[in-house]
Amino acid sequence: LRGIASLMIVFHHSFTSNIVRLITYLKIPFLGVYFAYFTQSGVELFFVLSGIVLLRPYLRKQKNFKVGEYFKRRIKRIYPPYLVALLFASLVSWYINAYPTWYNIKVFHLYFQWQEILKESVIINFDGAYYNLAWWSLGIEMLFYIIVPFCVFLFPSREKLNNRAIIVMIVLTLIISTAMQLWLTRYHPEIYSYKHLIPNIYQFICYPVCFLLGILLATKDFGLKEAYVFIASGILLIIASWFYLPLVNPGYGLVYAGIVIVSFKLGSFKRFLSRPIMILLGERSYSLFLVHFSVFYLMDNIVAHFTSGRNAYYGMLTRGIGVPLALFVAMLLFHFVERRQAHGLVTGNIFWPWQVNRLNDKLED
Repeated sequence: LRGIASLMIVFHHSFTSNIVRLITYLKIPFLGVYFAYFTQSGVELFFVLSGIVLLRPYLRKQKNFKVGEYFKRRIKRIYPPYLVALLFASLVSWYINAYPTWYNIKVFHLYFQWQEILKESVIINFDGAYYNLAWWSLGIEMLFYIIVPFCVFLFPSREKLNNRAIIVMIVLTLIISTAMQLWLTRYHPEIYSYKHLIPNIYQFICYPVCFLLGILLATKDFGLKEAYVFIASGILLIIASWFYLPLVNPGYGLVYAGIVIVSFKLGSFKRFLSRPIMILLGERSYSLFLVHFSVFYLMDNIVAHFTSGRNAYYGMLTRGIGVPLALFVAMLLFHFVERRQAHGLVTGNIFWPWQVNRLNDKLED
C-alpha cells in the first residue's frame, strides 16, 4: 500500500495538472477538482499507514516501548536518506540557477544557499520553502513521530474501544481540528488558511483524523462491515469538501482506513498487495518520495534548453524521461543508503525490479 501511495504522489506531480487542464477545457471543472484531490491523496494513505506501522507492535503489547530507543531508530531510519536527498536537491537547485532558462522565470524560483540547506536539514519547516516541494508532508509526519510516545501511553486499550467510543473519538477529532482551522483562518491566516493552504508544519491540523485512524487500526481488528462504514463516511466527507476544502483530508483518511481493513480481510486483494513486485515498490516508497520531485525539476530545466515553452514536446520529454529516471534514482538511494538502516526488508538484496522473480521462486518453494 505504501508503494501505491508513492506512485499516486509521483503521478500527481507528473500528470495531474495537465489532465485537470483537459477536464477544465471540457467544461467539467468539478471533475478536475476531485481528480486532483484523488491523485494527491497518497499523502493521506501514507499518514494512515504510519499510525499502523509505528504503533501496532506497542499498542498490541507485542513489544515494550522504550522512548530513547524509539527516537534513535526513527532518526536512523529517516535522516540518512533524507540528508542525501537534500544534498541532491540543493545541487539540482544550483544547476538550474547556474544554467537558467525560461523555466526559472515561469516555474522554478529557488536559489542555492548553505543557510537553506541547514534549515531544511531539520525537516520540520515553518515557512513553506523547500528545495523539493514534496517534502512539506514529511514535516507533518515528523511531528506525528514526536507525539507517538504520548499515543502509546495514553491511548485506550483494545478492550475499551467499542464502536461508540471509536465514533466519538473520530467525530470529536474532526470537530476540534475543524474549529482550529476556522480560528486560525480568521485570526492568523499567515500561519494557516483553508482559503490559501501554506505547505508547512501548520498543515498538521488537517490530518489528525488520518493519524487517529492509523492508531485505531494499530490497536484493534475491524471487520468488513466497519470497513464499508469507513469508506462510505469518507466518501461523504470528500463530497462535502466542495463546500469546505479541508474535509477532503479526513475523508480520504476514512476511505483508506477502510481499504486497509479490506486488504486484511479479502484474500484476493491481500494476495495482490503481497506480490513481491508490490513489496519491492513499497520498500522503496520513501526513497521515491524523497527524490522524484528533484529529478522532475532537473529534467524540466534540461528539456527547457531545447524548447520554447511548456508544449506537448516538452511534456513528452520531461515525463517520458523524468518518471523512469526518478524510479532509478530512488533505487540508488534505497540500495546504497536507506536499506542499511531498515529492518525486516523482504527485497533488500534486490536492485533491478525484474530480479524479483527470484523472490517469487523462493516463495513458491
